[in-house]
Amino acid sequence: MSLLRLATRNLLSRLVTPSPPRIEGSGLPPASKPQAKDLRHADGFTPAPTRRPGEAKKPELNPAPLREGYSHPVSADALPPPDQGTGILTLNTASGAGDKYRTADKREEQARLIQQTDASIVAFQEVDVNVNRTGNVNTALDVIARVNPDFGVFASGTVPRFDINDASAPDTAVRTGADGTTLYQTPSGTLITGESFSGDDRPIQGKEVSDAERDSGADATYGNALYVAAPEQVTEAYTLALPNSAEEGAIGAADAGQLAALADGKLTSEERAALMTRNEALRDAAGPEPRSALVTRVRGEDGQERTIINVHLASADDPKLREAQLEYLAQVVSAESKGPPAREVVVMGDFNSSTAEVGAAFGKVGLERVVGGAKANGDNFDQVWTTAGIDTRNSAQVETDGVTDHTYAGYTEIS
Repeated sequence: MSLLRLATRNLLSRLVTPSPPRIEGSGLPPASKPQAKDLRHADGFTPAPTRRPGEAKKPELNPAPLREGYSHPVSADALPPPDQGTGILTLNTASGAGDKYRTADKREEQARLIQQTDASIVAFQEVDVNVNRTGNVNTALDVIARVNPDFGVFASGTVPRFDINDASAPDTAVRTGADGTTLYQTPSGTLITGESFSGDDRPIQGKEVSDAERDSGADATYGNALYVAAPEQVTEAYTLALPNSAEEGAIGAADAGQLAALADGKLTSEERAALMTRNEALRDAAGPEPRSALVTRVRGEDGQERTIINVHLASADDPKLREAQLEYLAQVVSAESKGPPAREVVVMGDFNSSTAEVGAAFGKVGLERVVGGAKANGDNFDQVWTTAGIDTRNSAQVETDGVTDHTYAGYTEIS
């Protein structure tokens, strides 16, 4: 056979003979692959949750945020259950608004509202802890214990207490920080409280509270709280007292270096002590009622860490002070988003302000309005803002039906 005929036959053979099937995968046996879940929770601040089935969200190049929601208020039971992300809710509990909002029955109604929304991250404002007017209970903890019975254990007073930076704390523990942050952690979730001020800073009173009922105890506090249900995991939390004066050079002005240090990984004991000094100076200063922001980092099932900032701003009759507080918060958002690691940010709470006023400050750092109407009235004070890397669905002003003095609670589903 000539060399030409042999070469031709070999070529035809390759053309008509099918290729063997391609085998997908790395070719490595499963046991040899890195266990990402072990690495993901190695530096966890609270107990690592059990992962639910489901695929992680794939990163995109230059993603455009998905914004799906309601253009009008809805009842809580009209919300579809979250099926593509995490339901988040902001609720002012109205502890300062009057006696009818300070009862156990009202806290039961607030718990039912949360259950109806299926939210697994809840931001509370006007939270009393050990205050006379609300029966000397932790009002946020009382609400959450009605949502998640595992939190009933804290009513016993026997749960061990640890410093917030003590890594030896067991899965169920109370962890306190010098800056005014306290964690109530269980394997099924964590409640974080952030102090705006305590009774020894100034007496805690509010509407319908007599002089005899004013609380001046150091263990009586008023502020914000955030509930995070498993499998979401809290990785860090700290409390920032907000500026209490709009005057230039007033104490509490943003310190870019300090904010960058707070945003850069875990807070050290020294950083938290410095934060305590700053916070106490603002709490003790003469002026309007102190307000604060509770900053919490939460790691999702996909391993991504987000920052959730829960705020309660100055009252509606003090626009200059609110503007100063919003500018300060914008710098906090800028620092937290840079990290490292870089993070997406959610800011929600009671802004006592129109979305236009809030947007003037927040738009500078890439925050977008998700919940909150355009009209400048009390119905739109409960707002949710996010950076562009977060998708939101089923965003709504949820009717509260009298469980608080606020007409609506803000809700969205994030992913």
